[in-house]
This record gives sequence, structure tokens and C-alpha cells, in this order.
Amino acid sequence: MKFVVSQDASTGLWFWQLRAAEGGSIARSHSGYRTREELLDSIHAIRAQAPRSLVFDLLGTLYEGV
Repeated sequence: MKFVVSQDASTGLWFWQLRAAEGGSIARSHSGYRTREELLDSIHAIRAQAPRSLVFDLLGTLYEGV
């Protein structure tokens, strides 16, 4: 997996997209960041927190061992 970053030419906002090794989109930022530094801070936060993330279904049931 890899993060791909881009800047919107019309707004100047920065966005990230998480892509699979094959290139397909897995996730993307829903809001833009004013600076590249803010964007990179958000990517660092995701990478730091993801190993501790829990998995729930829409009813709030925790999936153990995921």
C-alpha cells in the first residue's frame, strides 16, 4: 500500500489517497488540507494509530482478533 498526495489546482488544497499495491483506491481524505505539512501530519497520525484501530460492524459489534 502507498499514500499518494496531490494538490487541487483550483483551490490549492492538498489531499491524500491510500492505494493498494495494484493501484486501486482504498481510502482518501474527505477534506483538503491548507498546507503540505498539515497533509503529511495527517498521514503520520493515520500510520501511527492504525495498528491500534479496532474493527466494528454498523451495529457496534466488535470483531475480535482482527
